[in-house]
Amino acid sequence: MITIILAAIVSSGLFPSLMNSPAISVGRISSEGDFVEVCSGAALSPSHAVTLFAFTEGSDIFVIDEGSRLYPDSVIHFRDMGLSMLLFYENVFTSYEQPRNTSPANGAALMVVADHPTGLSVIRTFPMEQLSDGALLLASPPESEFMGAPVFDAYDRLTGIITGSFDPGDGRGELMALLPCNLWYFWAGTLLADAGLDTPAFGVTAMPATSGLSAVQGILLLDVEVNSLAHICGLEEGDIIMEINGERVYHPEALKAMIQNSSEELELTVQRDSDTTEVIIPSL
Repeated sequence: MITIILAAIVSSGLFPSLMNSPAISVGRISSEGDFVEVCSGAALSPSHAVTLFAFTEGSDIFVIDEGSRLYPDSVIHFRDMGLSMLLFYENVFTSYEQPRNTSPANGAALMVVADHPTGLSVIRTFPMEQLSDGALLLASPPESEFMGAPVFDAYDRLTGIITGSFDPGDGRGELMALLPCNLWYFWAGTLLADAGLDTPAFGVTAMPATSGLSAVQGILLLDVEVNSLAHICGLEEGDIIMEINGERVYHPEALKAMIQNSSEELELTVQRDSDTTEVIIPSL
């Protein structure tokens, strides 16, 4: 397993929101009571996180945040998928990523990001095949630090959770298994909707526009979903969003945060081909 040096990833322009990853560190006292066991998980909202059921079963668990222990107010188990949702009455997560009803294709570039009290552990990998239960077999040997870790695609989209390992019996040995979001999307979405966090999808896939892609700096739209809010408002594939309400923007997270948090319409300044146009996004 090759551990990726964080500075190299950031400077390469790949996975640009890594330093603000929704990966979280989850702990519990061991059965002997003499040390804290740690696995990872993913924040799905300011007050919801998903981690491994096997780790949370029958134990008082907590999220480790800057050395402090944050105990969830309740835990909801999804035994069939091997996952548990941690619910907090207060907002405790500043970075989060809601799952999408998608599964990565074989060979797609993926990044596994585990959060631990000592920092982030990161590897690059890719799925090789689908197992009978729907999990994806990754081209990486298992490491305990990556159990429960969220997995992201090349556009920073949450694509699943590491739930264990599997030996295909063909000489490759044990490999990590990824539970893709499409298998637990409905369960997570239902819980988030019940909490009033079911915000409408804006409908774009985006990445920062760099000098290597365009002379214009901003947010490059790689895809605009047909009939989505973005499509209805007039945004198109290839557009570069340069400003929102007159403020320069460079990263998709800025667009996402402003759309989710604004109670008023937003005015986007967009570079399209060689022209500049204005696009109005109504309040949600």
